Amino acid sequence: MTDWYIEQVFAARTWKLRKEVFSAKGQLSEVMLDGDFEASHFAAYNGDEVVGVLTLQRSEEDYEILYFAVHPDFRKQGAGSALLRYALQFVKIVEGRSLFVRTTSQQQHFWIQNAFVLMKESGMPDRFIYNIKEDIISP
Repeated sequence: MTDWYIEQVFAARTWKLRKEVFSAKGQLSEVMLDGDFEASHFAAYNGDEVVGVLTLQRSEEDYEILYFAVHPDFRKQGAGSALLRYALQFVKIVEGRSLFVRTTSQQQHFWIQNAFVLMKESGMPDRFIYNIKEDIISP
């Protein structure tokens, strides 16, 4: 397992990998968010190359993961888990209450493995939530 270098970055630092993973043949604008410059962004590096990104948006004390991507060549090597741990620590430090994500059924195992709980809400898509206030996050 690699010891990943993770840091908080500007929105623009995440766009290239977002486009490669989510819209390879589309336009860059397809992976840009209206609130990108107000969101919190994190990147995992392999040398100088960004190989993973995670974007959080805040709503009061809650945070939502809007983009979470790892380059296909670096999947299943711990970069995603390292990014998630870093984001959880960030939310804890800024005294956030919870972190949630909307995901596909194929990705649910990752979120369950990382202590997220499935929340079903009437009229809303399923989401996984991690309650920061109920947990002590280890580095």
